[in-house]
Amino acid sequence: MMKYGVLLILVVMAVSCATPSYMHLYESPKSLDFTTGKWLVTNVETQLPLMYREGLTRDLLKELKKMGGDSIYFLNDISLKYLSHDKLTFELSPEVMETLKKTTDYKYVVTATARKVRNEVSDLIYPGGPLSYQKSESEVCIAVYDVSLGARIYFQRIIASVTLDAGDEQVVFARSAGTLLYNAMKKGLKDIKKNSRKVKKGRGGK
Repeated sequence: MMKYGVLLILVVMAVSCATPSYMHLYESPKSLDFTTGKWLVTNVETQLPLMYREGLTRDLLKELKKMGGDSIYFLNDISLKYLSHDKLTFELSPEVMETLKKTTDYKYVVTATARKVRNEVSDLIYPGGPLSYQKSESEVCIAVYDVSLGARIYFQRIIASVTLDAGDEQVVFARSAGTLLYNAMKKGLKDIKKNSRKVKKGRGGK
């Protein structure tokens, strides 16, 4: 009896959920090699409240450490003698990369940015459904710079969205733009993991 109850709940949830869609856009090859060099990860750049920056940065760092092990370093945990941390923005300037090249031994720098594009849908929809078309959309970008080359070698933009129409009265669960931010970061990191060469466990892997 319990089995049928669980099945019924799953069916109801499937029917009453608005499924998010994800779009991955690239301006570079998809693969990265985490087995070479030291990687410096910066804070996620965003105009959103601090909780989003900290949460997204935590997710980014955690997953990259799984791929790169001890070769992954976090900006907040190190000191740079010739650069202030606020100089390491999402788009690194040639001057910053030249300084990193001359004064540090970091091979790569990972930067990211996040923003809410549209926020009209909440995570929980009350009975009755929306009266008009509604949409939530968020965007996360992840970039990697090769310090020795002084150039960006990787760029992925993940766009996450969910829409509701006026006739979607049965929808109960959806995704707010805030939730979509974390989902987009997760999807982007999953794609990096799928396409990249990772450090094997026991050799600096976590």
